[in-house]
Amino acid sequence: MQKLFKLIAAIEHGMIAVFAGISLLLAVTEMFMRYYFASYLPDWTSEVVIYLITASVMLSGGRLVSENRHVNADIFLRMVSPANQKYLEIAFCLIGLFVCTVMVGKGVGIVEFAYLLDERSDSSLQFPVFIYYAFVPISFGVMFLHYLARLITYVFAYDETTMATIELDLENAD
Repeated sequence: MQKLFKLIAAIEHGMIAVFAGISLLLAVTEMFMRYYFASYLPDWTSEVVIYLITASVMLSGGRLVSENRHVNADIFLRMVSPANQKYLEIAFCLIGLFVCTVMVGKGVGIVEFAYLLDERSDSSLQFPVFIYYAFVPISFGVMFLHYLARLITYVFAYDETTMATIELDLENAD
């Protein structure tokens, strides 16, 4: 199971890097062309940059969950003892799983609707928008897997010394 999650993480990281790298390359190329070769500038580069950046941001949600850097209610964790934090974390994971399930379901509906309408972008590229919309159910599906792994860890392998959220003394930190 751990190997599967490492493989998923590697694929995620690779896709995020490729999408962000291509978007950076396109943005720099567009900027260069705007100043030096404006007549050759295609009308679709900024659109593709937006698609790729959005895709990489959406895909990064799963990694944020697994690295405990995703949106979380840390203030509530700090209110309870480290022994009881396990139960709050389990509740947060269950809420995350529920949200991901809803978003996957609604996202699939949006993708199907855009596909049936044959919705396309306004640029000369005429990009099928359902592909762009597909990153919603894909990213939330992957995030679901990360929440599931996190839930399993908190249920079966909770270690209070390494997994509890502790109060940091920021005033006296070096």
